[in-house]
Order: sequence, then C-alpha cells, then structure tokens
Amino acid sequence: MQAVFAVVMAGGRGERFWPLSTSQLAKPFIPLLGPTTLIQDTVSRLHPLVPPERILISIGEAHHGLARQQLPGIPDANFIVEPAGRDTAACLGLCAIHLEERNPDAIMLAVPADHFVGEPDDYRRTLQIGIDHLPGATGVVFGVRPVRPDTSYGYICAQRPAPQSQAWPVIRFVEKPDAATAEQYFKSGDYFWNSGIFLWRNRTLLDLFQEHLPKSYQCLRELQALLRQGESPQEMLRVFASMERISVDFGIAEKASGLRLVPVEFAWDDIGNWSALERALPADSHGNVSRGAHVPVNTKNCIVYSDAGPVATFGVENLVVIQAYGKVLVCPKERATDLKRLVTALGPHQD
Repeated sequence: MQAVFAVVMAGGRGERFWPLSTSQLAKPFIPLLGPTTLIQDTVSRLHPLVPPERILISIGEAHHGLARQQLPGIPDANFIVEPAGRDTAACLGLCAIHLEERNPDAIMLAVPADHFVGEPDDYRRTLQIGIDHLPGATGVVFGVRPVRPDTSYGYICAQRPAPQSQAWPVIRFVEKPDAATAEQYFKSGDYFWNSGIFLWRNRTLLDLFQEHLPKSYQCLRELQALLRQGESPQEMLRVFASMERISVDFGIAEKASGLRLVPVEFAWDDIGNWSALERALPADSHGNVSRGAHVPVNTKNCIVYSDAGPVATFGVENLVVIQAYGKVLVCPKERATDLKRLVTALGPHQD
C-alpha cells in the first residue's frame, strides 16, 4: 500500500465569521454547519482512506490545545505546531520535513480544515483517483467545476484529456477574476475552481521548494536539523519566522510543471463567509437559512445563526443576523464578504 499521509491545514482565523469565529476560536473549530466542527468533519471524512496515525494536523500554538481536545483519535505526535503564521507554503514545508523523518517515500495529501463537502464517499473516491494518477505527474490538484461565474475563487485552466481519462493536464493557475472574465471561464468548460487540495510525493514537494522557494528551502533544512537536535522553541521560531509569507498556490503550484487536475465529484464550498451557508444548508420556503432558534415573520432570503435563545426577524430580507457569545451582527448579505474590515475596526472588542 502506498504511504499516503494527510496534512489537515488548520492555521487560519476565519475573520469573516465574526462574532462566532474570533482570534481565540478560529473557523475550523466552530460547529458552523451542524453539531460537529469543520475540522472534525474534515478528519472524519478522510477515513478509511487515510487512518488516524497518518493524519497530521498543522496548527498554530493558540489552537493546539483545542485541536487536541476536538480530535482525540489523532496521536499527539501528529499535531504539527507552526511557530508563527507564515501561510500555507511554510505550513506544508514544515509538515514535509516531519514526514521525511517518518517515511522518505511518503505521499502528502494536503487538505484545508474548513471546507464543506457534501458526500464523503464521493470525496474519498475522488481522492483515490488522484492517488492513482500521481505516478508520472509532478503532483495532482483537485478542481471544482464552476456552478456560477464566481469572482471570489482562484481558477485553474486545464487541458481536456483523452477520452476515458480522469486527469486533466494543468495549463495554468489564474487569480480571482473580474465578473466578465469569470463569466468567460464559466462558459468555457476548461476552467475549474481551485479547491486548495493538493497531492504530491513528499520528496517532490521538497524539490519544488528548492527550485522555486530556495530561501524557504534552506530554512526548512535548518529547521529539520533543529528538530533532530531538540533545540529550543525560540530557535525554531527564529528560523520559521524568516520564511517567506506566501501560499503554496503562489509559491509552488503556479510555477510547477507536470501537474494534473482531477475534477471533483462531490458537492464543495470553501465556506468563506456567512453568505456561503445558503449554499451548504437547506432553506425554508421563503429562502431563509437558519442555525439555532429563528422566528421569521414576513422574512425572506435571510441567514440567521443563534447560539443562545431565539432570534426574531420581521419584515426584512437579504440580511445576515448572527447572535453568538453575547454579540450580535446584522448586515446585508452582499456585505458579508467585507467583514474583515469590521473586525479590524472592532480591534480588541472583537473577542
């Protein structure tokens, strides 16, 4: 059996879900869509494709204890604590040197901790297709067929494969487009949303670091030496904090040749802000999506979340209304993407 290890990336904050998500309780650790948290759902749907002993959780120090509490089935040694927040390239690089110590032939499956996936069986089936197509490829990315011309996602352009092939040669990655370009991408059939799920041999990822992020690669090798020597956390922080702050998409995937794309065969959403709940949860007959107690009267197309007591809405539409931890948010749905500005304005009051 191939030694497939999953790296669950859980270092983000999810500021667009204030007041439910804060600096002390990041998005992966909140029960946004049901009784379990997003990171618990992520780990659960990896079984049985990847067993718990081969699942690594990449986490910041602030959420280390919470992650261990929510994921009791993951061995303690599998929680890889990032000394500082340096984006996903540094996150995966740190996990790569840990994997190299465990299994030089490891395959790394990198998955975000905070996405919505509709059908776990189809999810695992799609990942297996990627694993089957990894031989002969630099790596495999997983693309979501667009269901609307969305400007909030990065896109991947891929070449239509031969009949019966399930992997598309990647042509290029493209940034979040404007509305007209997104419409073109949507109609073409050759562009996919970037799901943020990556698959590659661990040694290949390290080679890509050496080629495309050489300074960060040197830091990784220094970190590896420090890990072997059991050096102090201060030394680890010093080296890790000097790594370039860049995503693995920008720093490596966009520059790599020989990637293949596997179209996903499951419902997917990155749950980027409150308005995404209406794509992941069922609505009532008036288009309202609710979690918790909601009493709607003459209310249409609203998103309501309450963690304590009922929220009543009367004569309104297209609003986001959130009650959590004694705080209340009310905003138009179309402004839900701007909540980072609100969190910045709140400053220390956000928590």
